[in-house]
Amino acid sequence: MNAGYIPLDHWVHTEEGSGRNIGETCHIYDLFTYLTGSKVIDVTAHAITPTTNHYSRHDNFVATMHFEDGSVATLTYTALGSNKYPKEQMEVYVDGKVLVMNDYQKRDIVGVKAKGIQSKTMDKGQKQELEMFAQAIKQSGECAIPLWQQVQAMEIAFDVEKLIYRV
Repeated sequence: MNAGYIPLDHWVHTEEGSGRNIGETCHIYDLFTYLTGSKVIDVTAHAITPTTNHYSRHDNFVATMHFEDGSVATLTYTALGSNKYPKEQMEVYVDGKVLVMNDYQKRDIVGVKAKGIQSKTMDKGQKQELEMFAQAIKQSGECAIPLWQQVQAMEIAFDVEKLIYRV
């Protein structure tokens, strides 16, 4: 994730904002859990040690998750990149196929006959998620995302937070 620089006096760096790992990357941990459908068995993370007061430790880190099904997911989160490069890029390697997504607009699949998808607008699925949540409240009371997946995404975020702040 090429997150871009946010000044240290911005609210995202406050206790209320929870920092960039807790406040911004939890949806990526949720995505990893969704894609694997598996429980995480190990989390590792490392952050750069800033040599200036320009960045905090949670601005630039790498987190790796190992799942029960054998999958491994890695998040590279940085505020050091250019805003001319996509903010969110994902690559998935599975069974001789490669799926690549840039900023939720362009999706390419290599290794199958299907064509990639390109959109002029970014669609992260937030509208659909709210619609599904409202429908769950009105009808069944069950959320579309299993509780264990929601809890796991936050546990990963908390584990990463502890790991990137170790000294």
